[in-house]
Amino acid sequence: MAERGDQTVIRRTIIERGVRTSEYPAGGRAGLEAVRNLAIQHEDEKREMQELNTKFGAYLDRVKFLETQNRKLQAQLDDLKQKWGFDSGKVKDQYDQALVSLRKQIDDVTRDKALAELRAKRAEYDASLIKHQTDFANELVNLDRNRFAMLKQQFEGSGSELDALRSRFDDKKQEIERSKNEVKRLLDQLENLKNEFDNESMGRVMIQNELQTLEEQLAFMKAVHEEERNELASLGTLPIDVSQFYRTELTRAIGDIKNDFEALSQAQRRELEEYYRIKTEEIREQAAEQKRKMDEARRLGTVEVMDLSSLKSLLSENRDVYNQLQKEHSDLANLLRKLEDDFEQIASEHSRAQNERDRELADLRAQAEQREAAISAVLENNVSLKFEINTYRRLLEVEEGHLQRVEGGEGFSGGRSSSAYHYQTGTAVGGSTARFDTAASDVSTKKMTVQKSARGPIAIDQVDPQGNFIVIENAGSTGKDQDLKGWTLRRKIDSKDDIVYKFPDNFVLKSRSRIRILSRNASKGSINEKETLVAEGVQTWGTGTNMVTRLIDANGDEKALFNQKFQ
Repeated sequence: MAERGDQTVIRRTIIERGVRTSEYPAGGRAGLEAVRNLAIQHEDEKREMQELNTKFGAYLDRVKFLETQNRKLQAQLDDLKQKWGFDSGKVKDQYDQALVSLRKQIDDVTRDKALAELRAKRAEYDASLIKHQTDFANELVNLDRNRFAMLKQQFEGSGSELDALRSRFDDKKQEIERSKNEVKRLLDQLENLKNEFDNESMGRVMIQNELQTLEEQLAFMKAVHEEERNELASLGTLPIDVSQFYRTELTRAIGDIKNDFEALSQAQRRELEEYYRIKTEEIREQAAEQKRKMDEARRLGTVEVMDLSSLKSLLSENRDVYNQLQKEHSDLANLLRKLEDDFEQIASEHSRAQNERDRELADLRAQAEQREAAISAVLENNVSLKFEINTYRRLLEVEEGHLQRVEGGEGFSGGRSSSAYHYQTGTAVGGSTARFDTAASDVSTKKMTVQKSARGPIAIDQVDPQGNFIVIENAGSTGKDQDLKGWTLRRKIDSKDDIVYKFPDNFVLKSRSRIRILSRNASKGSINEKETLVAEGVQTWGTGTNMVTRLIDANGDEKALFNQKFQ
């Protein structure tokens, strides 16, 4: 097929098929069957080619029809493009300069905001660094304080140990004095016993000497008497036998003397034995009493039984320990004075550093407050700019709605409809422009602050400052829909009565979706009916200086709050 201008040439190719007889004819039924099959196949192919030619002709007719329709639609599209280009150029000329100015302001605000955030982060970093240095200095001071407290505790412990040693030394000293007194008493008692023993020994020696003297006298007198008797016997003057008389008297005298001496000796012996027995019993009783006292003292742990040499060595050791403790006490006192001086120096340096850090922190806080004030001013300007941008966006949406209506139905109706469209568009744009100028003048003189909060996934996302609509959003991340049966919207403007809107009973807000609630007088140009509710009982949501919008659930609890205030 080839096209020449508006004509289409169809070329058909006819394929002829024939049967050529074989040079070697075959006889019989097999040859006839083969010829019949070839004829049937030829008929089928011919019929199939006719059907294909018919379908191809119908396809060519359809292509011609579609080309004609395409040319018509292209002409209509060119007409619409010419009309659309004229309107869009007009809108562009009208708002291009304002949009460029707004973009420049947004860029300036964004740059100032980034610079302010950078400065705020730098201030936070400096504050954290200074805080870290302050904490480090405080840790050093705390370490010094802990070390001082530990040394003070050691000093107090040394003092208490010294007092304990002193008290122990005094106890030992008193014990030594008591032991000395006891030893002195025992020595005196022993000396007395020795003196008494010496006296008794002396008395015994004297008695023995007297006995020996008497025995010698007796022997001398016996010898003298024997000599006298011999002389008398030799004289023979008297015939008296005096030998027997003197022998009897002498024997009796010697017996009497012996008996008297033995009686005296026995009496003295008994007296000495009794005296020694009494003294021995006293010494034993005193030793037992001393032993009992020592055992009791040893059991109570108050007195140690020591001999005199041990006590002297212990006393010398205690004196050495006392001297060493006095030396350590003087060293600790010097160290304590040195530590106190170091602590006072460190405390003064720390106080100076703390004062410097306080001044730096005060300066940083002042700078941070200034930056926060600048950031709040930027945010307020940002809110005002967002409000203006939303106003521009609404105007553009209105214009797009008009353009869509024109493209949908009025664009194909002819010149009269087009002129009516331009007239309506001009009226709408003029009215919107007038409203925008008023709002812009209000914004230029007042700043609007917005505060919003929500208790749950349902929140008030946006409230039109002109009172045309309110946007409710389900921002839940669990994918759960919210049934708004019995929920209400309450809007309070200054001191006026509340504006109340109750949601329909069968209304459910899908997860991650929004619903726009329009007032009765709001424009319904280019809106999606699935995402819009119309409050027929609310003529307008109203405007004022202080506007508070609340979302109340079926139980009367406040779920969301949106506060707008012009300052």
